[in-house]
Amino acid sequence: MSSLTRTIVLLATAAGALAVAVVSLVMMLAPAGDALPSSLVGHLGAGVELALALTGALTALLVSVFALTARSSARRAVSTGLLRTATLVAALVLALTTPGGIIPAAGYTFAATVLVGGAVLIVLVVLRRPWLGLLLAAAVGVLAFAMAGLGFGTLAVQILGGFGSLFPLAAVALTHVVAAAGLLVWSIGESRGARGGFAEAVLRHRRPITIIAAACALPYVIARASWLTPWPLFGGSAELFAQEPAARVLGLVLGAGMLAGGVLTMGLIRPWGERFPRVFAGVGGRPVPPALAIIPASVVSVLFTAAGVQFTLEGAGSISHTAYLLLMFPFWLWGPLLGLAAWGYAMNRETPLVSPAPPVGVVRTR
Repeated sequence: MSSLTRTIVLLATAAGALAVAVVSLVMMLAPAGDALPSSLVGHLGAGVELALALTGALTALLVSVFALTARSSARRAVSTGLLRTATLVAALVLALTTPGGIIPAAGYTFAATVLVGGAVLIVLVVLRRPWLGLLLAAAVGVLAFAMAGLGFGTLAVQILGGFGSLFPLAAVALTHVVAAAGLLVWSIGESRGARGGFAEAVLRHRRPITIIAAACALPYVIARASWLTPWPLFGGSAELFAQEPAARVLGLVLGAGMLAGGVLTMGLIRPWGERFPRVFAGVGGRPVPPALAIIPASVVSVLFTAAGVQFTLEGAGSISHTAYLLLMFPFWLWGPLLGLAAWGYAMNRETPLVSPAPPVGVVRTR
């Protein structure tokens, strides 16, 4: 991780931690009842919940400031040695105190991001391979026309309106996620040179870890894909589709977003996760900046670990229903495994992708 990326991550962590601290103090001094959804530790009481959030935020703020001011390698070594436990504990506390209700907003945001990202990739393909890019653009255009015919445009407006009402609460939760993910990214970046013990095990088994993490998307993807058949699963029914045709399209879009998440997770062990495919104009063939994969993976890891468990617990009922939700939304597993996969990716990327030139005067022999 470059020094510039490291600085940006730490500044974002400090900003998120400061926002969490301010909100926690305001809520402690002027209680607003159930203004925020309960977190994973909400059952301990609002006072305990806010105190934990404040403690985690202040710890994250101190770690960020210390890391930003640790210029010498010796002092940085001390910081990574003495603050490792504090960093991980603070990240865990911030994740556990993340207000609930962020999963719906995060899901729609991720789906929108996938759509925008797909459009950007198509443009890059058009610039490098015009015929292939135009073919992809035509296919997307036909799909968009079909979706519009099913009334998805009206439903999209309703979704945007609902997202607007969720945004204030989601913004508070996002500060927790940013601070916790920033600590995770910094910890991964500072421990890339670590070898032996748990780090070595993660590096050695990073492929199965990543594959299992990516496979966590399959239950939801399969359930949404079943909406294309006469036997829809997970809330789908012929009656629903007859009354609201756009609901089927929305489910398929969310399923496509989840599938994209699984594919991107696989990028942590695939060649295109280290070098941009040559079909893309401008960046094709160039090394992928490690931070471009590590930072999003860390953010999603924290989000899935905290909000995913919160979502599952809120919907828990009977044992069979709880097991069904744990299988359909395995964020509780995807999140931690994604964090480990990102760590393994970071350690693996320590080796330069371009072989260094031989020393002057040395002649290579065949």
